[in-house]
Amino acid sequence: MRQSAPRFPDGAASRAVLIGCSDFADIDLPAIPAVQPNLADLRSALTDRTHGILPPEHCHVLADPADHRSVGMALAQATREAEDLLLVYYTGHGLLDDDGQLHLALSSTDPAHVGFTGVPADLVKRYLGRARARLRVLVLDCCFSGRAVAAMTESGSLLSAQLDLSGTYTLTSTTATAPSHAPPGQRHTAFTAALLDALNQPEPLTLDGIHQHIDTVLQGAGLPRPQRRSVNAAGDLALARGPVQPHAGPPTGREGEIRFRRQPPAPPAHRVRDTVMYVLMLGVLVAMGVLFEGWFATLITAAGAVLFLGLVLLLVLLRRDAHYDLVVNGDGLGMEHRTHSAHVPWKDVECVGVLRRAPGTVVIPNVLIVRLKAGAPRPTGFHKRLNQRLPDQRYVIAGTLSTYGADPVRLRSAVEHFAGGIYRTDQQLLEMDPRLR
Repeated sequence: MRQSAPRFPDGAASRAVLIGCSDFADIDLPAIPAVQPNLADLRSALTDRTHGILPPEHCHVLADPADHRSVGMALAQATREAEDLLLVYYTGHGLLDDDGQLHLALSSTDPAHVGFTGVPADLVKRYLGRARARLRVLVLDCCFSGRAVAAMTESGSLLSAQLDLSGTYTLTSTTATAPSHAPPGQRHTAFTAALLDALNQPEPLTLDGIHQHIDTVLQGAGLPRPQRRSVNAAGDLALARGPVQPHAGPPTGREGEIRFRRQPPAPPAHRVRDTVMYVLMLGVLVAMGVLFEGWFATLITAAGAVLFLGLVLLLVLLRRDAHYDLVVNGDGLGMEHRTHSAHVPWKDVECVGVLRRAPGTVVIPNVLIVRLKAGAPRPTGFHKRLNQRLPDQRYVIAGTLSTYGADPVRLRSAVEHFAGGIYRTDQQLLEMDPRLR
């Protein structure tokens, strides 16, 4: 297979948004188990340390987004930041409205009201049209995805003019009238499996080479052929620098775990001397009490005061060295203290986010909260008093960011690295459940 010399994007100036929906609230939309592996393995290939084209923090994964807002925010941010390459990928159900317009299904999409509950493919293309990136790539792995190519080839449209200003490339899993395929029991959908195989070829393939490879694989399997549209030589762009063997998913276990710990204040330079001074001062006060009042009663009172203040002082000095670790790794999210620990596994987590204040309070800011999947067991060991304020058992407050000294940007990056796109902003959490206010 002959192809032009591949061109590689500038990773620091490039962004990717990978969107996928595997579970749906509506019974008429069957689950697609291959979506989660699609997202995980494509992200792994694009961010591979040796042969990938993007640093991990520039590849944003949105898994099972429930609303338009989270999709819009991710696309808007990538549109603003990308200067060289903007890559948008979707895997899930593609649905048509009454006018035959393609919509991308979300977890909450109602097939009877696609226009109001799905994301119009035209809206995604408008985001691409606004991007200042030199190269824009749209990859759709869903039914009827070829309609995205058909719409973009219509002459005289404003959208077509916007997208033709710079290099654009659209690659779809099927034609405008055919369904996409997710073979039962297979890790990936048919199209994304061929895409990942293309990224793992001995020599880097350009987008045109990737399309040709996928076409050969799908045609050989008797499946609908992928569609493409290339403008201004975007077809010579490569999405990998060499053979990439995607991981089976995000890192698992404690490998590469990220810890957040607030640095305790420096202990007093002369702790023993200061303690002796406190004791002497208390001794002087006791002596004065003995001299000027009844000696027996005063002695008993003073002894009790000394013991009490000494205990308080001891607790203060010990607490200065206490620390709490927030641990994010492939197993889940947890808290570690020298006396106890708590843990919630990713398999039980629906989403993670930070509320600006704890539910029912006005004084506790930046609370790290976990929403559990339906039926998941509620972990114990996290902050008991804060968790008593929660509306139901599906939530767990893991603490405040100040307790762990956690930077919210780095925390979000850590969660997305190990668990995919389950992070939610304060506004998104409140929209999901107003009881958290």
